[in-house]
Amino acid sequence: MNAENTQKGFLPGTRQKAQDYRRLGLDYLDELPSYCGISDIDRIGYSVDECAQYVMRLAAVKKQCVLIAAARMPDTPELELKVALAKWMWEDATQFRLLEERLTELRSNKFAIDKVLDYQLGDLLGEILGSPGSLELCVGLFDVLSPAISEAIRIYLAETQPLVDAPTIRILKGILAEEKERLELGCRFVSVLARKKGGIAIRSEWKEHFGRFLAAARGILGRDSLAPEFLPPAPRASPAYRPSHDVARDQRFTVVIPKVCPKAFADDLLRRTMWSRSQELSVAETVALILYEWEDLPSEAIVDLARQCWDETRHALFGQVALEKEGIPLATVESWVGFPMHALAESPQKAMAHLCIAIEATLMAHPGGKRGEWEFCRDVAKHPLMATFQDFDWADEITHVKYGRKWVIEHYCKGNREAARKMTDESIKDRLDFYAKYGVKDAFASRFNQDNPDDKLTVGY
Repeated sequence: MNAENTQKGFLPGTRQKAQDYRRLGLDYLDELPSYCGISDIDRIGYSVDECAQYVMRLAAVKKQCVLIAAARMPDTPELELKVALAKWMWEDATQFRLLEERLTELRSNKFAIDKVLDYQLGDLLGEILGSPGSLELCVGLFDVLSPAISEAIRIYLAETQPLVDAPTIRILKGILAEEKERLELGCRFVSVLARKKGGIAIRSEWKEHFGRFLAAARGILGRDSLAPEFLPPAPRASPAYRPSHDVARDQRFTVVIPKVCPKAFADDLLRRTMWSRSQELSVAETVALILYEWEDLPSEAIVDLARQCWDETRHALFGQVALEKEGIPLATVESWVGFPMHALAESPQKAMAHLCIAIEATLMAHPGGKRGEWEFCRDVAKHPLMATFQDFDWADEITHVKYGRKWVIEHYCKGNREAARKMTDESIKDRLDFYAKYGVKDAFASRFNQDNPDDKLTVGY
């Protein structure tokens, strides 16, 4: 055939004929790893619909974990747990987004994720959200939920067809690794918090309580059996959790509402910069509340806001590290909590406009601004650690300005820049009026003369 075709002017179709490769000394080819190293290649595994159902439940859990962390981070008094919640929120948000995208590849609708939470699995997560304190919250997350998530993932990995479902497997392996790391840290939180008076009894009681809700949901994958005599547990949490804007600090801290630099740092720009970074925790708490209270946020926005919350938390930790390297424990300086009190007085959208457009976009100006802070730490103070911190702080703030444009101007204001401008200018006046009640002329908001249109904010709209 090929000879015929060649004679007729066609190119030969056979490029190479199989040879006796063993006689050619190529018998090692038989020993090469096959199927990309994937084992159990002939396992039947789940159908597409079964994969979609399990992925949907895992995605629902991860989405609700984002909201649990967003709602509870601000009112968690213990600093160490507060900042950890911000980190877990961001991890859960990115994991949720990956699972949601995978769900759409499995012939399923991502909007079905929320329907999962209408039933017993949602009841479990609602009980954890409504936990009365830090110990109970950590018991729900780490004595019950995280081990159940890890076990569900291990079951899925052991049973799904490893070749056809390779995309899901890769996602779940990454989640499992982070869940293992998180569980180790979370168990340390539970162990320490349980040392408080009555803590052991509280841990035992709430572990049983949450465990009954997990059983009622038939496990994370929804396929565990229930004993015939099982009785549905009675809920303790309020059906609609409403977080407080009165953010919490534990008893180690002196808490202040106006942001006033400590007198000891007044003439020391380097330490003033360190202190300013350390106070960004109040901003992180505000972002967490924006995420929780902004209804119908797209998935992409959930990821962006969770990232921004973790960024602002990291910035606060930058300041804490720098101060403590100077021999100044964070608890010895006043802790500012006023930001969410004025920013969230009206709406989460206005709060984000104030943060991302009024503040962070303004700080892109140079001379000064974020670049100026970095240059000062690098060239004037010659402080390598703070220079590194400010370098990354500047990079993060550029990203946050983009978030403001994307979610305030384009998404919420439908591209109406004048509406965004008006809302942002109002937020500056709100800030001035709020701190004036405490006899303080706020340093940031005072930069903007509300009576002179030429001085109004233009950057970032």
